[in-house]
Amino acid sequence: MITIDFLVPGFSKCGTTTLCALLAQHPGIYIPELKEPWYFSAADFPRKQADYIQHFSPALPGQLLGEGSVSYSDSTMEDVSISRIRENNPECRFIFIARHPLRRIESSYREMHHSGVKFGLNAPFGMAQCLAAFPQMITDSLFYERISKYVDAFGNEAIQVIFLEDLMTQPQPELEKCFRHLGVDSGFKIEQTLQLNEGSSKLYDTRILRYLRTTPWTGFKLARLNPEQQDRLLRPLGLRRAFNKPVQWDEESLALVRERVQPDSRRFLEAAGKAHDFWRI
Repeated sequence: MITIDFLVPGFSKCGTTTLCALLAQHPGIYIPELKEPWYFSAADFPRKQADYIQHFSPALPGQLLGEGSVSYSDSTMEDVSISRIRENNPECRFIFIARHPLRRIESSYREMHHSGVKFGLNAPFGMAQCLAAFPQMITDSLFYERISKYVDAFGNEAIQVIFLEDLMTQPQPELEKCFRHLGVDSGFKIEQTLQLNEGSSKLYDTRILRYLRTTPWTGFKLARLNPEQQDRLLRPLGLRRAFNKPVQWDEESLALVRERVQPDSRRFLEAAGKAHDFWRI
């Protein structure tokens, strides 16, 4: 089994893609091109070992090995992930990046619409219906609840928490925290800042396209195209559209999310040393 030095297991839709790309600029760190191999959460975990090891084969001697599969902090997969990580990499270190929980849920909403086509899912257009269909949109936003399991398994000293809001405004100090946590040269200056996997790049199916996917004459033809081909073909036709407006909340959904998320967020911010009003929820 390969020794993984660190993981960026969450939180989903909080900037892990950007963070991993920035960490990978450090010469002492290697993160594979496939940033999310989903190894420790895989149903076929034993069979994936050889492929997983292969992802790290380009690493240079002495480089720390890391990856950023957010499935490891998914509320439905975290228990098995933690168990496997602890068994195979007990000295592993972790970096978690968090953001305003409501913004995380909005990002998750856009992702459900953007990527649902890959899995045959039609995410509801209304926020209330989407939250009901995908309850993990809320549970994965309970950062204190999610990270507590890692603290219990590995201890506080193994975990570094940063915030997307800080990374976007002052990337170098936040990365220095991460570098110190991992034990590599914290004086390394990143060459460029990045913001990857942005919400503005996400697309959604129009109602007309959803209808076309379900009809015998057009549905099977669309299914033969991969998602990238569909985007190239259907976006110019106005059938796949960008999210160019803020996600709309209804009062009931907003009240429900606030009731669930606010207590957890207060505990999380306190544990991370942040002011209680860092996020206004």
